[in-house]
Amino acid sequence: MELVFADGSRSAGVDQYGKPASAAGQGAAKILYADQWNDVQVDLTAYAGKTIADVVLVVDAPEAGHEFAGWIDDVEIGPAPVEPDGSGLAAYVDTRRGTNASHDFSRGNTLPITAWPNGFNFLTPVTNASTYRWPYEYHRANNADNRPELQGLTFSHQPSPWMGDRDQLTIMPVAAAEPLGDPAERAVAFSHDDEVARPDLYSVALANGVRAEIAPTDHGAIFRFTFPADAAGRHLVFDTIDENGAFSYDGTALAGWVENGAEFGRTRMFCYGEFSAAPIGFGATSGGRENARAASFDVPEVTLRMATSFIGVDQARHNLSLELGGTFEEIQAAANAVWNERLAVMRPEGATPPQLRTVYGNLYRLNLYPNSHFENAGTLDEPSHVYASPVLPVDGTATERLSNAVVKPGKMYVNSGFWDTYRTAWPAYAFFYPALTAELVDGFVQQYRDGGWIARWSSPGYADCMTGTSSDVSFADAYLKGVALPDPLATYDAGLRNATVAPEATEVGRKGVETGFFAGYVSTDTEESVSWSLEAYLNDFGLAAMATRLASEASGERRAQLLEEAEYLRRRSLNYVLLFDPAVNFFQGRLADGTFAKRPDDFDPEEWGGDFTETDGWNFAFHVAHDPRGLANLYGGPRGLEAKLDAFFSTPELAVKKGTYSIVIHEMLEAQAVRMGQFGFSNQPAHHIAWMYNYAGAPHKTQAIVREVLDRLYVGEQIGQGYPGDEDNGEMSAWYLFAALGLYPLRVGAPEYAIGSPLFPRVVVTPLGGQPLTITASGVENPYVQELLVNGKPLPTASITAVELAATRQLDFTLGAAPSDWATLDSPPALTLDDAVPSPLVDLIPRQPDNPLFDDTSTTEAVLALTTTWSLPAPATATLYTLTSAAVETAPTAWRLEASTDGTTWTTLDDRTNQSFRWPRQTRPFTIPNPGAYHHYRLTVPTQATLTQLELLP
Repeated sequence: MELVFADGSRSAGVDQYGKPASAAGQGAAKILYADQWNDVQVDLTAYAGKTIADVVLVVDAPEAGHEFAGWIDDVEIGPAPVEPDGSGLAAYVDTRRGTNASHDFSRGNTLPITAWPNGFNFLTPVTNASTYRWPYEYHRANNADNRPELQGLTFSHQPSPWMGDRDQLTIMPVAAAEPLGDPAERAVAFSHDDEVARPDLYSVALANGVRAEIAPTDHGAIFRFTFPADAAGRHLVFDTIDENGAFSYDGTALAGWVENGAEFGRTRMFCYGEFSAAPIGFGATSGGRENARAASFDVPEVTLRMATSFIGVDQARHNLSLELGGTFEEIQAAANAVWNERLAVMRPEGATPPQLRTVYGNLYRLNLYPNSHFENAGTLDEPSHVYASPVLPVDGTATERLSNAVVKPGKMYVNSGFWDTYRTAWPAYAFFYPALTAELVDGFVQQYRDGGWIARWSSPGYADCMTGTSSDVSFADAYLKGVALPDPLATYDAGLRNATVAPEATEVGRKGVETGFFAGYVSTDTEESVSWSLEAYLNDFGLAAMATRLASEASGERRAQLLEEAEYLRRRSLNYVLLFDPAVNFFQGRLADGTFAKRPDDFDPEEWGGDFTETDGWNFAFHVAHDPRGLANLYGGPRGLEAKLDAFFSTPELAVKKGTYSIVIHEMLEAQAVRMGQFGFSNQPAHHIAWMYNYAGAPHKTQAIVREVLDRLYVGEQIGQGYPGDEDNGEMSAWYLFAALGLYPLRVGAPEYAIGSPLFPRVVVTPLGGQPLTITASGVENPYVQELLVNGKPLPTASITAVELAATRQLDFTLGAAPSDWATLDSPPALTLDDAVPSPLVDLIPRQPDNPLFDDTSTTEAVLALTTTWSLPAPATATLYTLTSAAVETAPTAWRLEASTDGTTWTTLDDRTNQSFRWPRQTRPFTIPNPGAYHHYRLTVPTQATLTQLELLP
């Protein structure tokens, strides 16, 4: 769009992202792609005083003869919005970023949440007060005048619309003669222009003259409602999304409960509220749900203080007394202060206004999750934290005032989809907020202490969702990067159970491991088998590194056991080679008999689903972030990896190959809209791929691609966009924050950071409670690194250890317009250090389907003879062996492993006493102190015992 002025001149300049405002400039910027990012603002200050004669659409196609089609909406000429002065960082945050989204196409799929950081509750406006999926949709489902309508202000706990909200409690001011209860009838039009949507404050002026304001505390909120003088009535309606709830007023306070929405560990939520003025009436609403209630008032302004609890009404009242004693302004100021503290960890200089909004909007999203699930039963000076456990079975029946959840002492945290968040969000917590991270980690370990497992997708309890037990590598990574975990051994044990035990329930642990532990991969008998396998290798890598570090601090039997587990898990993390099919040059699934699932002619890496979670074979072709050099060797070496990456970024995603999906899912459309080849950056599995060029001897390609993502894919925040796909619990936000600093946690589970290219001329990072790190970049308009100085000394590789970074006060980048040879000579760290393809860890004992001890499945079991003997097809050297228990009470506690070359003379390889298996069906590894090549083996136990499997490993 261009303006033609009365004097014949035309507008020019750049948009808010610094891209030329001409047609060719906008095309080259690649921001205005269909269905995605389409917010363009041009500063017209230079043309003040001129008269606009025409607004014209200009087309400047690279070649003639092309048809084009599109649409233009909301062309507006007006005053520029006032920018924050930087004194209060929370003012940069617009909580509506990412809300212009839907089930069909995501630009974040967020809610405009006002809350305490890591808070117990969220507060959000809702345009649909009867759903637990997408309750705020400003952009659609409008009224007859094409205006969105507010149906309420809601207590929410939504981790993701795909997981669903729970325990929603809605409050709606009604300025009508009757207290209208039906959400559609009580709905009132509103405009974004009349909203203030910040972390510490939500305010809206409705079309009927009512103003509603919210300021949050951890367990509650203060609401202020101002009614117009001529209102026919003044009512506050209390509602939930269904009939599962109740509200009452005893003349002093409002109390009630709700229990609705997603059921993954959900228990009843209670509320307690106090009004600034006594209601003149309280009772059923006019229409709506039978359990909705209304409080009516005869004053123009009503303040409501309300707190919630998962324990009971009395605890909700106690939470109110602890948190909501101040005025509205004082409570908002407290929320503002805590948000400013969280946001101040990153202070960019030389950033544009959209970049500042993006930085602080992303820090806000990062700090929303995970959520506290505990309450203070003590005082402010002497707190006593307790929580209603979402991972233990309920006890009895909930009442009007008391939960049936089991209440336990301590702190628990919930709401994290680890499949998403392990990649960047958890490393970002450790990087920006190390002390807080220690508490967050232990809050999830509390799930293990209660229920025996950490949720794969905590919402708040155990949900059978997504692949991988990625809390394993998330927490190992934090520990290895120096986070002082309160209970590192329990943290490790929670991961060890995931890595060594076949679970009985599908919502916990790893799937397909009944056979996968012994075959070395999850077979296609399990859906999304390649994803389950590759995620497992990543998690095993992190656990192995954690076990090694823990062993250095342990002693005796536990130290020896940790070292054995570390070796086993480290070598098992190399089993990704088992799923690489050289005939197709991709990873693909393998059948239970070991053959690859598809013949070369049938395998299509552009086909979605099947053995891959939410993507295709291309986006899983690089899913070995823990060992990029070993992956490169599969492709013929670093040059082969570079060629594979080049093909990946040049093969277009057309969003037509549905594969095993019945429809074209939203992730396909979003990946297509990215328009960077197969690079599905709109979803998490692709987030590390650009950084893999660092291992291909081509770090300049990492730098260029990452800069394009930063420039293009996080824009449109002022119209509710801002993300290229689902912003899952801060993961998409954390990617931006790391990349903008020129750092990235590529090898999660290794205490190091990959090097990219900074976005800002100068940025100061001050981790909460830590020392400042200053990152400068000359020539920041260019992406290519020419040199990097660490405390004044050159860094020759595209990687820096966490220890080095913690000791660094200054990183100085020199950037240029052309690629350089910086970091092209030395490869960054990896498990594999040479040109060899890693050797997998596979059982030396051939599978014997009729022998429960050697049938490669833990679903069968064998009562051991006092001596069990077997022979290999040929002599072989075992360095490890594993025993898998059946039940803990029947597991062996002592044994002797022997070997023989001739079946007559036996040599003791290992002798164990006082052993135990912590869990049923646990696979325990043991090292062989003096390995040798033997043909025959035997295991002797002193008393009868039961095992499900026995392996000899090379």
